Amino acid sequence: MPAHRSRTTGWRRCLQQLVDHKGSLQVALAPHGPTGSDFIWRAKLISLSDNEILVEMPTAAGEPLPLQEGVLLRGIIAIGQNRWMFRTKCLGSIGTTSNNRDGVGLRLQMPTSVERCQRRRDYRISTDSLSLPELSVWPLLNPKSVVLPERMCQLRIERHLECDSQSDKLEQKQVMPDIGPAFHATLVNIGGGGVGLQVPTNEASGLGRHRLHWLRLPLPGSDAPPLCVTTKLMHWHLEAGNTTYLGMMFDFSFNPSHKRFVTQQITRVVAIQQREQLQAA
Repeated sequence: MPAHRSRTTGWRRCLQQLVDHKGSLQVALAPHGPTGSDFIWRAKLISLSDNEILVEMPTAAGEPLPLQEGVLLRGIIAIGQNRWMFRTKCLGSIGTTSNNRDGVGLRLQMPTSVERCQRRRDYRISTDSLSLPELSVWPLLNPKSVVLPERMCQLRIERHLECDSQSDKLEQKQVMPDIGPAFHATLVNIGGGGVGLQVPTNEASGLGRHRLHWLRLPLPGSDAPPLCVTTKLMHWHLEAGNTTYLGMMFDFSFNPSHKRFVTQQITRVVAIQQREQLQAA
């Protein structure tokens, strides 16, 4: 029997192996209408029972997401370059203790079956499809130069949310830090205070030359200006399919006040998507 078929039928065993090896589950809000793009969160697996999957609560810049009981989710099991997706829902949160540290766990309904994603690089099954955000990335040459651009990013978004007509003029006056040439990437996951990016091989030359990078990130389900944030490259590796994976941490050391704003904007769009989904149910 082919390996992918045996894993599809033995998905509970695969999940348990991920738990035993302190692996992660990928979680996304179930698509509701044309969101434009979807965030996928990486959540560490804690335990399994007959009816539930327990994971660490997904976070935004280190802060727990406000996921509500009853919201529909999609879970993704990733093993190597293969992915299996399933439908689930949030059953609420629960206090957890791991390595003598208290935390918050997210209870997910155990699925009855999983389906292998149709392509290695896609998040698509017969009934659902997740669209990952495309973003621009620049190597950051002078990290001290991010303070004004991050403040302008905050001002543009705040004025847009207030329906201020001046936001369009601010959008036209892009203030950028001291940066190098841009490259393009796909946001494949968020978690642990950072992001995972996938970069095509033709865009990946010289990636390791710079540690700090400037990201411009579109927010799912929102027509607000993109969110700009500084990140630090922690690790990278080659993947099948001519791509490079970059693991990046958010870096607020040069503008600590920006952390609160980034957290607010990510949790805001998650709250909006949840509310629309629950209202339509």
